Amino acid sequence: MDVRVLPNPNVTDVLDHRDVGRDPLLFHRRLPGYAPTRLVDAPELAAHLGVGAIWIKDESHRLGLPSFKILGASWAIYRALEARLGRSLDPWSTFGQLVEHVAPLRPLRLAAATDGNHGRAVARVAAQLGFGARIYVPAGMAEARIRAIQGEGAD
Repeated sequence: MDVRVLPNPNVTDVLDHRDVGRDPLLFHRRLPGYAPTRLVDAPELAAHLGVGAIWIKDESHRLGLPSFKILGASWAIYRALEARLGRSLDPWSTFGQLVEHVAPLRPLRLAAATDGNHGRAVARVAAQLGFGARIYVPAGMAEARIRAIQGEGAD
């Protein structure tokens, strides 16, 4: 197998992920309903493509939602709440403790613009933390998607 690396000559800066501050995986493991996603073996596809194995990461069931979007939404909300409080929310080991840590921010309403799963994820996390959520959607969005977002408690 021939492998070539083609560096992008237009890259002027590289992100240093070491200063994230905290571990997103540790954060996600403490959320209600966290479980590692399963890997699905796809031997027929691997054979068709002439490779040894293909494994597909099934992200269709993440923290009770049908998408991986809740991972980014929950982490972004967590970091935004820390910024709003001006301090770390650590230490906490149970989700109930996190809810107590953010209680001084109530009544707070989270907002997002989306055409689907991101808004549903923001609404879910907001409700779990005891906040409201206002989700803005484009005109003509499918009613089923709107109902799913509203089903998480969002306006």
